[in-house]
Amino acid sequence: MEQHVFPHDESYRRYKHLDGSPSPDRFGFGRDETGNLTHECIVERLNVMLWKENTIYNYDRFITTASTSADAAAKPPPHHDPMRRVNPEWRSQITKWSYGVVDHFHMSRECVAVSMNIFDRFFANEKEKASMNKVLLVSCAALSIGIKQMEVNELSLNALARFSRGKYTPAQIIDMEWKIVASLDFYLNPPTVISFVMHFILFLPHEINERDRNELVDFARFVTELSVADSFFVGNKPAPSVIAASAIIISLQRCTLSNSTLSTIIEIHYCDIILEQIGIDAADSRLKETLHRLQLLLKKNKRE
Repeated sequence: MEQHVFPHDESYRRYKHLDGSPSPDRFGFGRDETGNLTHECIVERLNVMLWKENTIYNYDRFITTASTSADAAAKPPPHHDPMRRVNPEWRSQITKWSYGVVDHFHMSRECVAVSMNIFDRFFANEKEKASMNKVLLVSCAALSIGIKQMEVNELSLNALARFSRGKYTPAQIIDMEWKIVASLDFYLNPPTVISFVMHFILFLPHEINERDRNELVDFARFVTELSVADSFFVGNKPAPSVIAASAIIISLQRCTLSNSTLSTIIEIHYCDIILEQIGIDAADSRLKETLHRLQLLLKKNKRE
């Protein structure tokens, strides 16, 4: 099955030409290479990710396939409240629990972003409101799938069963995994918000020092993790790419760069580059709505 390939840390190092000379453009915008990746390669990756979020991983597509009538399936899906299937508070607690599991086993936190995307699309395809028992079982199975997608080493089902406090057996979890896989027709590798963020970071000018770069990445990662837990963002409205762009913009506003002049230039030109990549502008209502929601989440979590 296809796997996402994420930029290696080498990709974040200062860019220089093969002969050791610096980039010809003063602030690095539009340079030919970033670490081991060419500019063209980064753009191509983003285009594939955007295609995936707008087509095969579009949330509405999974709502449509839940229709029992061929005529109904041919029509655009009606307004759908994703949380009519799952209590928002349950979902928030499940996300926190999932982060606790991957942290305990020193696994990537992106496993949770993948698992919650799978979780949400599975329940979009359900016809009835889910019980607490089913929600918990699906969350265990979805996390197991997410870990298999993102990690080299799998988490044993026995360990996952223990984290469910013995509520489910390994056999029950694996059985639910197969049900999820069948329901989603094997579409298990969605582009996540953090994967967009890590690609957007590659467009930063090389003058940004490592400390500033790491600070921007850490804050943007924190913002994206808040969005994963918030049911407001369920259903690709706004899309992960828009959430990622918003997280970058907020990080640039909140983090103090060493070079204040460069900071101003980046906030103007770098953000324009990112927005251009995903086909929106600063006046787009989706961007404004997302920025507002993320600011509220930051205030709620006292990270201002």
